[in-house]
Amino acid sequence: GACGGCGEAPYIKLVSQLFGDRAITACASGCNVAYSFALGSNPYCTNSEGRGPASAHSLFEDTAEFGFGIARTRRIRREHFAEDVSKLVAAGTPSSELAALLSRWAENRMDGAMSEVARKGIVPMLDTERQKNPQLEGIWRNRELFTKASVWCIGGDGWANDIDYGGLDHVLMNTGEDIKVLVLDTEVYSNTGGQKSKGTPMGSVHKFEASGK
Repeated sequence: GACGGCGEAPYIKLVSQLFGDRAITACASGCNVAYSFALGSNPYCTNSEGRGPASAHSLFEDTAEFGFGIARTRRIRREHFAEDVSKLVAAGTPSSELAALLSRWAENRMDGAMSEVARKGIVPMLDTERQKNPQLEGIWRNRELFTKASVWCIGGDGWANDIDYGGLDHVLMNTGEDIKVLVLDTEVYSNTGGQKSKGTPMGSVHKFEASGK
């Protein structure tokens, strides 16, 4: 859905290719939202398991804080999930084979790629055992938490350099959360016609602000 020759789309495509099966993106209002959230369409692909990027769109001015909330919530949910898994393993609830896999997952759960590999081995066995052992049902319902998500905030320079700069600065400097930011620096406010932003080179004149829009 991006315009022909758009410089933003290749970078978003690269994120989806590298992290797509576990990516969660918080997107600022802008062109990336226009072509990623167009009504009735979804540009993102899924793998053979049906897993692909999950995208959420909040307001133009709070995408950093929105993404921070996603990352923090996910981390806290996984901490509780890991505690539940450890208690069940300690109690001898799963089979020894499944317990070994769960223990290995617990050791590597903060590594995104390794947590995803562990999930693929655990889920089929967990599905079989939960049918005979109701105590495993809680883990099964929250099995998405086996994978450590890769959380991204995506927006243009109008968002990152201007309207949400304070929020972005706070999230990057003070939170300690594992969160990534992709700034699509088009050097203008692209989605509202191309006015100057703080990413605009000094002295340049753009088509949609030359006459004072």
